[in-house]
Amino acid sequence: MRWAAYCHCESCRRAGSTPFVALFGVPDEGLTWSGPVATYASSDDVERGHCETCGTPLFYRNHSRWPDETHIPAVTLDDPSAYAPKAHIYYNERLPWIEMRDGLPKYHGTGDDGTRPLDDNEAHG
Repeated sequence: MRWAAYCHCESCRRAGSTPFVALFGVPDEGLTWSGPVATYASSDDVERGHCETCGTPLFYRNHSRWPDETHIPAVTLDDPSAYAPKAHIYYNERLPWIEMRDGLPKYHGTGDDGTRPLDDNEAHG
């Protein structure tokens, strides 16, 4: 696992039908699926995958930005309690009724894009 975070971007919220998504990034190398997967282009350069049988969202890929990485929702793990988020990303896009004062750094981007982390007080003014 390369990273683990809560994503608050509108695209992830809509794709997951949820107010935010717990995601983690893994290398593409060696990643396989055991069941039928359907994919679609949700926007330019973005591919999303879901279970062809039940519709569960399985992954997000943007190979122009992260060429060898797949982002996976933590709730798809056999044991999601093993997941531990390390940050919030796109926190500036969160829904107005979300206020998470959990001590995790909050980025207005992804953190790897040069955005600086905000602490709880900075993020909530």
